[in-house]
Amino acid sequence: MLAYADGRRRLVCRPTEPSRRVRTLSDVVLPRRCAGCRAPGDWLCSSCRDACEPEALALGPSLRGRAAGTFAGPLREAIHAFKYGGEHALSNELGALVARLVAGDLATGTLLDAVIVVPLHRDRLRERGYDQALLLAERVASSGALSLLPALHRIRRTDPQVVLDRAERARNLGGAFVGVADSLRGLRVALVDDVATTGATLRSAAAAARACGARSVRAYVIASDA
Repeated sequence: MLAYADGRRRLVCRPTEPSRRVRTLSDVVLPRRCAGCRAPGDWLCSSCRDACEPEALALGPSLRGRAAGTFAGPLREAIHAFKYGGEHALSNELGALVARLVAGDLATGTLLDAVIVVPLHRDRLRERGYDQALLLAERVASSGALSLLPALHRIRRTDPQVVLDRAERARNLGGAFVGVADSLRGLRVALVDDVATTGATLRSAAAAARACGARSVRAYVIASDA
């Protein structure tokens, strides 16, 4: 749901009641099993969470970023279940991993004013039924008491990055994102996505964020698949 924030009167995304109901219904109807190792108890068990080792993302000189872990093993299985298996409940656990990165940076002096998300194209959103990066960003924003701003839009449907080589990925994203004019003016923002490979998606989205006024951009993802 979108609502006007006080002060600068910018749009802020807030988690909707339906999304909460979906997670609650999943908890009741489905027996909880870890998406990473299939152990009973949680959607992502403490052992799989603790196995994640944060790492810096190699995104080039103009963009810094961090991943909660490496795209392998149980974390890879959990991301696949969340992204392609319709397991919305994982947004809480996986989002918490990203939120922990943001909290760590805030605690050590990094300044962040808001959270933005790498958005899906509307056609892919219609096919999937939900935007997985937005669900993660809701968790991150809530944990960090930060505004979640709908500043970026994906105006061109692109080929899935996973099927392209490094050079093709950069070309694939040319002109894919635009930002709402002045929506991020002077703000230091956290850019949230699910997985980083070559970093082309994050760099393209960050460029769009700067074009609509962002003072600085830092990227945060669940996993690195570099």
